[in-house]
Amino acid sequence: MAIGIALLLGFRFPMNFNAPYTSVSITDFWRRWHISLSSWIRDYIYISLGGNRRGKVRQYINLIITMLLGGLWHGASLNFVAWGGMHGVALAVHKWTREHIFRHDKHYQSHGLRKALAIVLTFHFVVFCWIFFRHHTFSAAWEMIRKIFTDFHPELFTQVVTGYWAVFAMMLFGYVTHFIPDSWNNACVAVIKRGGVVLGAVLIAIVIYIVIQVKSSEIQPFIYFQF
Repeated sequence: MAIGIALLLGFRFPMNFNAPYTSVSITDFWRRWHISLSSWIRDYIYISLGGNRRGKVRQYINLIITMLLGGLWHGASLNFVAWGGMHGVALAVHKWTREHIFRHDKHYQSHGLRKALAIVLTFHFVVFCWIFFRHHTFSAAWEMIRKIFTDFHPELFTQVVTGYWAVFAMMLFGYVTHFIPDSWNNACVAVIKRGGVVLGAVLIAIVIYIVIQVKSSEIQPFIYFQF
C-alpha cells in the first residue's frame, strides 16, 4: 500500500519484501525480509560491532548480538529476545556449516531436491520463530508450543479447512504466488497497463470482494503499529 500510494505521488520506493518464504537459508531470508530494516541493522549494528573483520568467532558473536538487539528493538520482553536469539544463532550456524561442512562460497546456489528441502526447512524454522514474535508474552508462546506437541488433534483438520476454506485458499494462493518468476510478474503488470480503466476497475472490485470475504469480525490493527 505504501509503495502504491507513493507512486501516485510521484515517489518510487525500493522493494522491501522479496518473496521471503522462498528463501533457501536463514541468511537468504534476511536478504529478502523487511529489507529496509535488515539493511539498517546490518549497517549500523552488525558492521559497527566489527562485522566479519575480526575473525570468524567474533563474526558469529556479532551476528547473535545484532539479532538480539533487533529483537529488543521490537519490544523489551523475553519473547522478542528469544525470537532474535534464535535467528542470531541460526545465522551463525548457517555460516559455519556453509564454510566448514559443505564448503560452499557465499555465491553457491542449490538446485533440485536439495533446494526444495532447504526451502521447507527454512520456512518451518522461520514460522516456528514467529510463534514467539506474535505472542505478547513468552509464557503464551511456550503454551502454544506445548499445545502443538502435546494436545494436537489432527482429526479436526478437515473441519477447520471446511469452515475456513476461503482463508486457507488465500493462504495457499499467497504462498504459491511467492514462486512466480519475476518475468511473469512483469508480464502481468504489462497486461494490466494495456487493459486500461476497465480492467483496473474489475481488478479493484475483485480485491474488494476478497477482502470482504476474509475479513474478521473486528478490525485488526497493523502489527507494526505496536513497535
